[in-house]
Amino acid sequence: MVNYAELKYRIRDFFVFSPREMRDLFIAMAVITFAFAYDDGRETFELASWAFNYLKIFFIVALAFFFHESAHKIMGLSVGIRTEYKLWTLGTYITILCTFLFQGKIVIILTGGVAFYHMVIQRLGHFRYGLNLLSCGLIGAIGPLANLIMATLWETLALNGIMPDFFHQMTFINLYYAVFSMLPLPNLDGISLFFASRMNYVFFFSILLCYIALFVLGVYSLIWALILAGIMWALYWYYVEQKIR
Repeated sequence: MVNYAELKYRIRDFFVFSPREMRDLFIAMAVITFAFAYDDGRETFELASWAFNYLKIFFIVALAFFFHESAHKIMGLSVGIRTEYKLWTLGTYITILCTFLFQGKIVIILTGGVAFYHMVIQRLGHFRYGLNLLSCGLIGAIGPLANLIMATLWETLALNGIMPDFFHQMTFINLYYAVFSMLPLPNLDGISLFFASRMNYVFFFSILLCYIALFVLGVYSLIWALILAGIMWALYWYYVEQKIR
């Protein structure tokens, strides 16, 4: 990790979205929005209402992507690694197919994830010069965690009576996207952390699962999610990891 002044300089000069990345992001956001907007809950299809709902969800998805990818980029720049969102073509087709197959009742998000590029000069002086699994894994995990933090903020606003339906939907989509991003599948964020450290992967993924479980039960607490994730991490280490090693 670099100091604040150096990080500020790197963000100023290297925090960019390339044209190819913007194209991939737009396709991914359009497909994910379609998956969420496919079933708008109306008994009859009304184009105007469906289009308005699509645009609203597109805005929510775009915000979720922005915070997600920005977290990747800032974390990456702090350790001399440039990140870029890459579309997973097969996963995108699977997402569209599942949307039609399940009629929008179940949303599958497999559109892509983060790719890592070594910054030759900015990486100088770092332990294990070059790309390494742990650095890439932590960068991959920070995106879903950013969505978790934003979900906490949106739900706090909803609970305080500020546009509750809208912010509750924002919370739901952020959590949904975070969980699918952390799956240990090819071309998704979670695969990098899974191969870097199973213990870290279990902890980060447990945070998401515990937060969602509490969310379903009507308890909105990131602190309790961290405590329960720590317990799950300890149980995994005792019953699984020790036996593997």
